[in-house]
Amino acid sequence: MEILNKLITIFIISMILLFFGGPVIFVIWTSFRDYGAILAGQFLGFHYSLVNYFNIFFNPGYAFIKGLMNSLLVTLFTTFLVLLISFPAAYALARFKFGGSLSSYILSIRLLPPIVFAIPLLILLYMLGLNDTIMGLVIVYLAFNMPLAIFLLRSFILEIPIEIEEAAIIDGCSRYQVISHVTFPLSKPGLVAAGILTFIMTWSEYLFALLFTLKNAVTINVVASQFVTQHTIRYGEIAAAMVVGMFPSVIFLLLIQKHLVKGLTFGAVKGA
Repeated sequence: MEILNKLITIFIISMILLFFGGPVIFVIWTSFRDYGAILAGQFLGFHYSLVNYFNIFFNPGYAFIKGLMNSLLVTLFTTFLVLLISFPAAYALARFKFGGSLSSYILSIRLLPPIVFAIPLLILLYMLGLNDTIMGLVIVYLAFNMPLAIFLLRSFILEIPIEIEEAAIIDGCSRYQVISHVTFPLSKPGLVAAGILTFIMTWSEYLFALLFTLKNAVTINVVASQFVTQHTIRYGEIAAAMVVGMFPSVIFLLLIQKHLVKGLTFGAVKGA
């Protein structure tokens, strides 16, 4: 009976992994197939080839490397600025009396569909001369990612016992020292969570990148869409672009994995 339960568990886990990992494996597999094999539907018996990767990196008409670098710059700057601005805002909302209703209002801004702001933002960026620029995209993504980051960080700060801060103040610490030496270190799991969400949402965003860029600030998602033309769809190049686009997110998660795991024991501070 125990062996049967183990086999059933293994089967269920395998099905879950296949369900979620199958599309990823299929995309990686497709990226190594040539165009003829893809159109012919030859799923087996093909020779592996790097032609799709050579096309996206070395074909000057695609500007893939430029889109990749633009995406990295926009995503890293946006994530850094979101965390830099959101943490003091979240602290103020968590520790001062006006925080409750104001935090709900800030989060409500994020609940509106992004397409609602498309035309006003496009006109505003044109007026400011920020259309098709890295700075323009960073400002737009900053505005859309901050509400969720503030709301998330506020919930983490509320979990930190205020008695810890009061004890630090009694010991002679200023408010700035309390925030930098007590609250900030204890809020690292929240900062990691907010950083992950901001990074992923910025990296994968397509609508604003398509509307607000033309040539100079195009992102990897916009460049990948160029493989779909009125004459053909370059499935191999699209798959290769998707595979390359996975790497920054995977590397980012691996770098912060240690801090993310620490967040699992964050609630233990309450028992102190």
